[in-house]
Amino acid sequence: MRNQEVVIEMTGAMRWAAAALAVAAASAVGVAPANAETPAEFTITEEIDFESGGPQSFTATGPLCASGTFVDEPQTFAAYKGRSGHLVILIDTVYTCDDGSGSFNALKQILITFTGEDSSTNSGPIILRGGTGDYVGLVGHGRDLGEASGTHGTGTITGYVVR
Repeated sequence: MRNQEVVIEMTGAMRWAAAALAVAAASAVGVAPANAETPAEFTITEEIDFESGGPQSFTATGPLCASGTFVDEPQTFAAYKGRSGHLVILIDTVYTCDDGSGSFNALKQILITFTGEDSSTNSGPIILRGGTGDYVGLVGHGRDLGEASGTHGTGTITGYVVR
């Protein structure tokens, strides 16, 4: 019985992964569902002070609020198999807008590459997924590129809001 349960769970996970891959492939070639709104470009610029321990600041363009603070909640850390000097982190992020319009949520999968004793670069996909206020039902995707040196880091996320 136990083995059957595992097979069913794995089959469900594989179906989910295949569906996510199909959506990503369709997005890459510009295919959108018939009822989708026109995608709107956005940019989020993050400023990070690793010593502060509190919320960090961001500015944004497009259909997102102009500025606010954000909090990263790392969920998973993993070494990058076969390559030393790399780390993969899965991060839940909540962005809170200064203008009171609400907050929005992101899931980031970041590959960190250590470039020196106290420096690194990072890159990876990001998914925007709902929020509060004006951002209930928010859906989007993009790419995060950043760098860090010492106690300071910057990140630039570009992408599209699709709903």
